[in-house]
Amino acid sequence: MIKKITLAALISLFTIGEIVSQVTYTYTGKPRFQILTKRNNATLGIINVELFPNIAPKHTRNFDSLVSTSFYDTTAFHRVISGFMIQGGDPNSRHGAMSTWGFGQAGQPTVNAEFSAAKHLRGILSAARSSNINSATSQFFICHAAAPSLNGQYSVYGRVTSGINFVDTIANAPKNANDNPLQKIEMFITYIGSNDTVPNPPVLTNPVNNAINVDTMSQVQLKWAAVSDGIIYRVELSTDSTFATITNTLNTGNLLYVTPSVLPSNTKYFWRVRTNNGGHFSVYSPISRFTTTSPNAGVGIKKQTINSTPPLIYPNPSSGKFTFTEIEKGSNIEVFDISGKLIYETTAKETATLIDLEGKEKGVYTYRVTNSKQEVSQGKLLIK
Repeated sequence: MIKKITLAALISLFTIGEIVSQVTYTYTGKPRFQILTKRNNATLGIINVELFPNIAPKHTRNFDSLVSTSFYDTTAFHRVISGFMIQGGDPNSRHGAMSTWGFGQAGQPTVNAEFSAAKHLRGILSAARSSNINSATSQFFICHAAAPSLNGQYSVYGRVTSGINFVDTIANAPKNANDNPLQKIEMFITYIGSNDTVPNPPVLTNPVNNAINVDTMSQVQLKWAAVSDGIIYRVELSTDSTFATITNTLNTGNLLYVTPSVLPSNTKYFWRVRTNNGGHFSVYSPISRFTTTSPNAGVGIKKQTINSTPPLIYPNPSSGKFTFTEIEKGSNIEVFDISGKLIYETTAKETATLIDLEGKEKGVYTYRVTNSKQEVSQGKLLIK
């Protein structure tokens, strides 16, 4: 079995040339390209991709300019690792010996890193480089599977829009000990147009608009629904409805929430989100507002005597199952979500009681245990 290793170890060092020329490019959206793949002169399949000028303009310009000169034609996907990625675009792979593939050529223009919040998900196209973060040239890779270890370390600048099955075929091709396909897999890349779609604004979900007494015992999660083509989301949080003073957070399309620093109590907040699909920004979502809880007020929790001795809970965090110990038989156990909605309730039959929240969304929840004397213990549960 072949070990999965870091991309830096997979990409051989190559001489760094001059920085790519600063030619002015204007894109109306996301430029689209067709990657025709061949093996033994027979068509293997077509992989369609679109690039992200709003996220990585330098890498987009570099790739586009190389395609315009037919640079990639007859170069190979020279390194393939199933469950990781397929890499190609080295000019040495046109006619050079296989032992030179991946080394690149001296004098190739380099592109400075454009790290972003975009994640290396299945189908993402990203820039190959050496250990020097600013050493990307023509070589690129397409993720065969999600590669979170590369996030923030390599420059994402596009994604596959169709033909991911041919990425699978290439990734699973027979290969030698150096991950070179036993039969050369060539590429021919052509420009096929532009995706000018403007994304819809995200729909905010939690806290609900005009929520009051939002819990501040732990960090508040701001959540929204996914936008189909969203790559990066920008969140603005402010105590000012005009957003003159804001806190900015960037997140990715597969993480639909942010967790700001612990917020002070008894404060009104305004927040909004927009998304970037790589070619255009959406407008901001309608503004939502919430007010954090007053000191000593619990979310969804009645005013009762607070018992300073909480139960022992293990494991916490967990995947959804929590065991409450050292509680009085007959105690009432309630669990609330971040909006204060009661989502679970049971009566403790023993001094140790299992709470099963598997299937609930990941995040922070509030629990309340009320004994026969109406004494209350409360705290946090974290589903990871």
